[in-house]
Amino acid sequence: MNLLEHTISSIRIPDPTAAESVDAAFTKKMSVDFGRLKAALLRYIRITGERHPAHPQTRVVISCADHGVAAESVSAYPPETTLNMMCNYLIARGGAANAAANYAGADLIVADLGVNTESTDIPGLRHHSIARGTMNMTKGPAMTRAQAIASIETGIALANECADAGDRCILPGEMGISNTTSSAAIVASFLGLIPEEVTGRGANISDERLAHKVEIVRRALEINLPDPHDGLDVLSKVGGFELGCIAGLILGSAARGMLVILDGANTTSAALVAHALAPSCTHYLLASHASLTEHSHPHALRHLGLTPMLRLDIRLSEAAGSSIALRMLGHMLNVWETVDISAKDDSPIGSRCVPLCPQAEKAAPSLPDQAAMDACQYRLDNLAKPIHSLGHLERIAVQLAGTMANERPPIDARAALLLVTQRDLSKQHEQLLTALTTGTDISVHILCTAETESDAYRAAYDLARTHPLLILGTGEFDGNRTAQAILADALRGAAAGSSLILPGDAEAERAACRVEEDAVIRAHILHVLPAMLTIDAPLAVGAAGLLGMENVRAALHALNDMKTFTETSVAVAIDGVGAGRQVRE
Repeated sequence: MNLLEHTISSIRIPDPTAAESVDAAFTKKMSVDFGRLKAALLRYIRITGERHPAHPQTRVVISCADHGVAAESVSAYPPETTLNMMCNYLIARGGAANAAANYAGADLIVADLGVNTESTDIPGLRHHSIARGTMNMTKGPAMTRAQAIASIETGIALANECADAGDRCILPGEMGISNTTSSAAIVASFLGLIPEEVTGRGANISDERLAHKVEIVRRALEINLPDPHDGLDVLSKVGGFELGCIAGLILGSAARGMLVILDGANTTSAALVAHALAPSCTHYLLASHASLTEHSHPHALRHLGLTPMLRLDIRLSEAAGSSIALRMLGHMLNVWETVDISAKDDSPIGSRCVPLCPQAEKAAPSLPDQAAMDACQYRLDNLAKPIHSLGHLERIAVQLAGTMANERPPIDARAALLLVTQRDLSKQHEQLLTALTTGTDISVHILCTAETESDAYRAAYDLARTHPLLILGTGEFDGNRTAQAILADALRGAAAGSSLILPGDAEAERAACRVEEDAVIRAHILHVLPAMLTIDAPLAVGAAGLLGMENVRAALHALNDMKTFTETSVAVAIDGVGAGRQVRE
């Protein structure tokens, strides 16, 4: 029995007992609906079998390989970019994967599965090269069946290494020019879809190159006729070495009882290969975000029975989205521990919540600084990645640059929650605030207002002047009309104080939508629920904003930790919207 067969035979469906007990207790002790976030918590508890598992020790694993189909000019970047990016990860340390690992507090592993050049001089690189890239799949199989098995077994070995080191979670990623062509063909093979349904722009290619890419996928499928009932056949005919490695990471993690959080279309296509070989491996998977612009992604997620918790429009499988999902899971672990343990403890909680004494006078809000926004966007465009590939994270960074009048807002920009209420918070809501602010630098301020709406304006303005990031939430109100009036005044005050405002719950989101006829105020609002956080739950007391702050912190890590094409010597775009906009001096 080889390693692949042994691993598949070792995969078991997790025992649901612990998760069922936690589900019942959570529902009894916490009335707030967390939707998909609770489902993620229960999945992790089911995997560990523990009532209160620790936050998972995690590693980001980036598998790299070249593709023979790159010869068909289906990418916006030249083939040498794969090597450039490996050097970026391990020498310049300025890739999106580096930023994601920094943000998540995870170690980074970079492995060469088959880059078409010598790579022995790259410090820290894991050398697992199977061949100098795959063959051109438009002329025949991309690899042999033996090579497909070797790529998967490499991933299994890496997963075993992570498990032996105490990891409980892996965030897989990849780097390989033209691999979205391969992943589109994989999804089409397994799901019986036509190329137009699964082929996206990848690294933001032009319309002409996209039409050509669709035909390349069609040609690869017609020539190779992959068998959808045989995962190794699909991988060998239209796959890539790095995608096989990710499939192996998933299988190895499932066999060792580790969680894998998927990030983007390519990692999800690799999950289809793993699923074809061992369907039970899906019990160990979480989907982080949906990429609607990479057409194969939603189809693959549905086939796997996975529902993402984020909508970020990220088109980059370097753990940018999965690192945020990991932090969301951490928050849910804190919530569960707080509500379960505090039931046995009558000591006061929520001690971080302090009254705010409004003192500031009213001032007129102004539009964000356009020059700072333009400079921030230019930097983002010239970070070593496909242009616009970080989706909503780029929009967040640019919007904050404008409100702070700083083209490069710092990672540690101060943040606060302003909670307006007419009555004292319930114990459950205090527990929730305590849990969601544990381990963060977010200060909580509760404004108990039964007086005038202008109190909320002055309180928000006063707080916004010292906190560039302000979450607005609601507590207990006697009537919806009263709440909306107070929230509207708080929104105007926060905008006047030049803060980026995150409506923190459904009530605050409704108020934000109602004041958006004012273009100045609208420019200061960052919608979280449901624009970016797709959990099918309204949340309460600013919880959506507290969770949404993870998107902001991830965006700031990308802006500050990543390096430019000039700093990393990575090749710039030769096609699409990046051509001419991206420069390497």
